[in-house]
Amino acid sequence: MRHAAARRLPLLLVLLLLAESTGNRCAFPTTAASSETAEAAASETAEAPLPRRWVPPPPHGPVCKDCPSIVFSLTDDQDVELGGWTPMVKTQSLLQGDGNGAMLTSWRVHTPICSPSRSQTVSGRYFHNIKSTLAVPPAKVQPAATGHVNGSVYTNATFGAHLRAQRGYNVAIFGKANFNTREGFDRWFQGAFLGYGGGFEDDESPDFAYRAAPSEYATSLLGNKSVEWIRRPNVTGSAAAGRPFFLYFAPHCPHTPAMPAAWYKDACAGVRSPRTPAYNHSNAGFHALVATQPPISDVEATLIDDLARRRCQCLLSVDDAHAALVVAVKEARRWESTYWVVTSDHGYNLGHHRLPSNKFLLYDHTLRVPMLVRGPGIAAGDNPVLGTNVDYAPTFLGLAGLATPAAMDGRSLLPMLVPEAREGELPAPTRRHVRAERAALSRRPWRAEQFFQYYTQGGPSPYHPQGCPQTPGFKPCEGWAPGSSSEPNNSPGDLNQCGFPEHEALRGTVRPLDDYSNTYIGLHCPGCIPGDASEYKYGEYQYVCSSEEIVARRCFSSIDTYQLFNMSADPYELHNVYASAPPPILAALKARLRRYYPCRGAACP
Repeated sequence: MRHAAARRLPLLLVLLLLAESTGNRCAFPTTAASSETAEAAASETAEAPLPRRWVPPPPHGPVCKDCPSIVFSLTDDQDVELGGWTPMVKTQSLLQGDGNGAMLTSWRVHTPICSPSRSQTVSGRYFHNIKSTLAVPPAKVQPAATGHVNGSVYTNATFGAHLRAQRGYNVAIFGKANFNTREGFDRWFQGAFLGYGGGFEDDESPDFAYRAAPSEYATSLLGNKSVEWIRRPNVTGSAAAGRPFFLYFAPHCPHTPAMPAAWYKDACAGVRSPRTPAYNHSNAGFHALVATQPPISDVEATLIDDLARRRCQCLLSVDDAHAALVVAVKEARRWESTYWVVTSDHGYNLGHHRLPSNKFLLYDHTLRVPMLVRGPGIAAGDNPVLGTNVDYAPTFLGLAGLATPAAMDGRSLLPMLVPEAREGELPAPTRRHVRAERAALSRRPWRAEQFFQYYTQGGPSPYHPQGCPQTPGFKPCEGWAPGSSSEPNNSPGDLNQCGFPEHEALRGTVRPLDDYSNTYIGLHCPGCIPGDASEYKYGEYQYVCSSEEIVARRCFSSIDTYQLFNMSADPYELHNVYASAPPPILAALKARLRRYYPCRGAACP
């Protein structure tokens, strides 16, 4: 079935949590200035907001002429469980079709929401080590979700800052940052916008703002800007003098509104949300957010399926951008010396566990993301290594031959990706790092589980026993997914410039996508308990954590709800078996979880 352009449906307005809104009813800034305003308003902690201007970075350090270049592609909300990798046909062909490229099949993120995940990515630290002092639930919903992260903790300590200062890398970002610092970049073209037009922060514009033309599609614009930067003489040309580069390509796709390019408006016909056993599933064994969700209605199912289709269409443009980047790197004669990492900041909900959109949950459809790695010496095929996004920064530094800084909690993945027999293919700095890290595995073996941590971004649920009281911090149910805007009492027809031309008569229900019950730490444990080969997902939920508990790192000292899924028997996480689990299994999982919270640096597994 073909769909006219006028029939695209921005489900965002039915389902998007205000915590990721930046001010307008479509939840995306129309100018760079509006994004800055949202960032400034987001923080109630002592850290200062980012300035409204570009501050040039310090001079580069000595050039490492034998260091590899790196292309890092980070999409937004791209899952594995719900079909998010399927549209990436060109990416799979170009980066794996020649028998190279590893797919990390068990890759998950530490925190399934944008700003914390991206902050962990650039800092290499678990959430409790970059957490702001903001209590949870927060005093009020934080725009752009930045209020839970203290960016001053890792200012001048991101992987980009290290690569520039110690190895002389050219470092650029094109797309969404949302990690509360600008240090570590030579080229800054930043914005969380999807669709046509919009605004971006641009260090090469006199007013630090790039205003896209109505004909400019955001994902294509970011791809074109990235290609132009790679082709610059001082990046890969005659003026580069052998300097390596790091490209951070961060399209906002397939985040809502998941608006596709006009040329893909008829693509992905027949795509809908996968009806796995987790779709529209809940029971009393879940924490309150999931346990109290009403069944998904036929209207909501239609809207969810429409979003699934548009997410697929949107990702086709990301796939095109990857193809253009491959051409640019080959033309620059850097193909054989460039590493590629293609991944996402977290997964998504599309009706699974009765959440119609967004992320936030401890279930695999929100935690598992694609993770493709390609480059010299990388063993091709599937690799089940257990890592999370805190491992990106140490791995990028390791490619440049740099040891993991003491403040980073993550670890370099490289000895888990490069077989000993292929060490000779590595650039010299990378080879030295891999050999040192491989030797260290005898003293500090690779972890046997993955650690997760989340602090609710929302307020009281309309299903919570407290109801939705009017307080100085909360409007009634502020922060929830309303029919059309941040106010559940508004008419669902209040759509402003965003319309529902295809399903104009359909109205989504008001339902919480996050609430008090959804603050947790947890583990994915595939056979991590000696003598037990089962795959477990274990979580501990504490509904309220004070600022004092957060500062002292004892937030999870009074647990309200426990969840345990035996994923060997229950891969879709349908039945909480905590109450019937053998006590030795529970004791082992609790002990393993506390090795992570509240660990720091090399003390983390």
